[in-house]
Amino acid sequence: MTMTPQPLYDKAYADRQFRRRRNPLRRLIKGFYLRNMLREVRGRTIDLGFGAGQLLERLPSGSLGLEVNPHLVEEARAQGLNAALYDTTAERPLIGVVPPNTYSTLVLAHVAEHIDDSAAFIRRILQSCAALGIGRIIFVVPGAKGFQFDSTHRTFVNRRYLEEHGLMACEGYRVTVSRYFPGNQEWIGKYYTFHEFMFVYDATGADRPGSRD
Repeated sequence: MTMTPQPLYDKAYADRQFRRRRNPLRRLIKGFYLRNMLREVRGRTIDLGFGAGQLLERLPSGSLGLEVNPHLVEEARAQGLNAALYDTTAERPLIGVVPPNTYSTLVLAHVAEHIDDSAAFIRRILQSCAALGIGRIIFVVPGAKGFQFDSTHRTFVNRRYLEEHGLMACEGYRVTVSRYFPGNQEWIGKYYTFHEFMFVYDATGADRPGSRD
């Protein structure tokens, strides 16, 4: 797995995130996107790649934020949020970082598109979640125009990508939710930069992890 270096890790990137967070209009609009994700959250949650922390601060009590950028982690902790630095190069994501049977949901919002081989990354995430007893995984990625908007994006992920790479059902999980926002049509993303695609995995089978408070 290869992830884009430098820009995601430095202070300049963190400062841009904070400026966007403070913008009143952005905060108002961001709220609609956050509610779209929060409706799928179940119990204590890990927010992997939490950015400026807008989702993390709204998650259920006991949730955890993980980030590659130390400046974002420092700011989140200063706000009283449960946050830790995370190494994205780990072959077994989350293993040894979070305790098993503690979290019900994992959120990766605007992370998978930064990976050169997103299919392999998604599979490793699912494998780790199965080992940790995490029953639900929520991915959010940009639409077509949003993907082109950022030079740090590496892989365009949509429903076709999931189907072509055998990711609709794998590693003991299946996609139970897949929708676009705002407006549940993929073509909108060709024209609107901030269009998103969400796909949600739920564990399958008799050993499906139960939800935890």
